[in-house]
Amino acid sequence: MRTSLRARRLPAGVCGVPRGSAASGTATETSDLDILVVLPGEWSTTAFVQTTTHNGRLVEAFVYGPDALHDWLDKGRDDARPVLDRLIGAGVSLIEGDIADELVSASRATLAAGPAPIDRDQLRARRYSLSALVDDLEDAADSGTLRVVMATAWREAAELALRSMPAWVGTGKWLLRELRANQDPFGLAAWVDNGADDHAALAGKCRAVLDSVGGYLQDGFIRGEKPSSL
Repeated sequence: MRTSLRARRLPAGVCGVPRGSAASGTATETSDLDILVVLPGEWSTTAFVQTTTHNGRLVEAFVYGPDALHDWLDKGRDDARPVLDRLIGAGVSLIEGDIADELVSASRATLAAGPAPIDRDQLRARRYSLSALVDDLEDAADSGTLRVVMATAWREAAELALRSMPAWVGTGKWLLRELRANQDPFGLAAWVDNGADDHAALAGKCRAVLDSVGGYLQDGFIRGEKPSSL
């Protein structure tokens, strides 16, 4: 699909795919409208996202030429954050034709298949980061620091839990949605739903995530490459 779309000339118009609450019929007065616009081939490397207001509603237009679209699709898949695949796969095509059908079909297949497993170096780096945050959770000296650490530790734990499955991650509300969609195995979504104020409980959940991927990691962790002669 990737090769055929790059090689083919898109029609002079644009391909729009609205998604989210607008596509699902759950939009509220404050919901924004996300639209993917695929440009014809002469703008093949164009890539930008523009936010505007139309008739009182915020509209976020994701605008790409064919080559740029596939580059950003690949980046999202590699990072396990499939923003464009979600936009396309969960959206509603505004035009008919093979190109739109191919895009939607490929994105839905990608989302269903899930991301590639996390590699060893990334896993160790995430273990180290979350381990340090667990220490901070248990040692925070004031309420302000504690709340900042709680938010950061929750995000790190949620991402590590999902990546170790492996499952897609997301930003903000999408991270919470992914936890819920994947049965919330460590109770991180439930912790948020129950008020998100028990730091001891969060520390326990973070340690459970760590135990599932090899355990707490601080001593002996190396960032970068240490020469064998040192």
